Amino acid sequence: MKIFNVLRKRITASAQPCQSASSLPQHSLRMLLALSILLALLAACGDESSSSVSPEPGDDSSSSVIPASSGDLQSSSSQKSSGKDKSSSSIEEKSSSSVSGKNSSSSVVESSSSARNSSSSSAILFKQCEEGEQKIVVSEIDTGFVSCKDGKWVVDSIVDVVKPKVYPNMDSVFNPAVTYGSFRDPRDGKVYKTVRYYMKLQSGETTFIDSFTVMAQNLNYADTTIDSTTTVFDDSKVEKRCYQDDPWYCDNYFGALYTWSEALGLPKVCDSVGVTDDSRCNIKLGYDAKVQGVCPEGWHVMNETEWKHFASPRGIDASYTMLSRAVWENEKKTNSSGMSLLPNGDENPSNGLATFWLPEEKADDGLGAIIVNISSSLIISPTYKKGALPVRCVMDDGDTFVK
Repeated sequence: MKIFNVLRKRITASAQPCQSASSLPQHSLRMLLALSILLALLAACGDESSSSVSPEPGDDSSSSVIPASSGDLQSSSSQKSSGKDKSSSSIEEKSSSSVSGKNSSSSVVESSSSARNSSSSSAILFKQCEEGEQKIVVSEIDTGFVSCKDGKWVVDSIVDVVKPKVYPNMDSVFNPAVTYGSFRDPRDGKVYKTVRYYMKLQSGETTFIDSFTVMAQNLNYADTTIDSTTTVFDDSKVEKRCYQDDPWYCDNYFGALYTWSEALGLPKVCDSVGVTDDSRCNIKLGYDAKVQGVCPEGWHVMNETEWKHFASPRGIDASYTMLSRAVWENEKKTNSSGMSLLPNGDENPSNGLATFWLPEEKADDGLGAIIVNISSSLIISPTYKKGALPVRCVMDDGDTFVK
């Protein structure tokens, strides 16, 4: 009982008469709640004259303390608090006949009242919640729905807080100093900006000029749109995905995401076998291959030889000439070539990496593909045939880079 009396004095000292639970610091609230529960257990076990804890009739002075699902202690009030004070979150109280959201464990949240001395008993008295009472506990990341059952707060459900999406400003996607052409895809009527590139080569006294025309936007064509949870595919249709499963990205220059097999016009089985291991996957691949794949008729998936046109022969970073000023918003990203590349690695438009499928296969096991990565440099590297990436399409006519 000495421990009980010491703890009781600490509780009484912490709960000042003119200080409500909502005004205490969070660490004090946690200590108050923990010590209150401990004292209740000690009182139940150590005080033979009192076998249960009950509220004093007519005592409405104390306010309940309910922890939000994020771990913060929050004090309830009859009004919704304003502002976003991180040191003291608010609880919105609502009355409803039912609650909805994700199922959670039936963990019990007990309310506590200010501790008071009693002349007749050393037991600490708690104000219980009213049977059937409901509250909504709000935090920055989720909202909990709780109700009073058998005098205790029980978590009924928890739902995530859905924040409004914020999209990047796409006004500066293209370079106004570049003269763009245009191409209308006859399959769906979408119009794409195009650019034509030249490379001057000198061989002795002979000068060669190679050139090709490429879309200055990621392709955005499909018969149907799937999401990241799709496990069953339809080889009779062109299927695409959008970043974060959000059509906004497909329709605002980021374009479509395709599986490796879809990008190259192959059945889905070719993502798990080599092109020489299955007759359905028989296709000519290589660093200079012209594979139409998902591109319109008369166009092919941009290959390694064409991408390397943008690599600096001196090994100096030249990739900034291809990166759009939108999204990255970096002064060094000049987009002087007009290619207007946008980041897409890991489906996060702000992680600073643009990645595209190439019409190549990693030959050792048939499960790997070859991709091009562009950020601070242009890198050709192997990867697995999984996930989804965009493609750029190059016009067959007039392409002197590939014989």
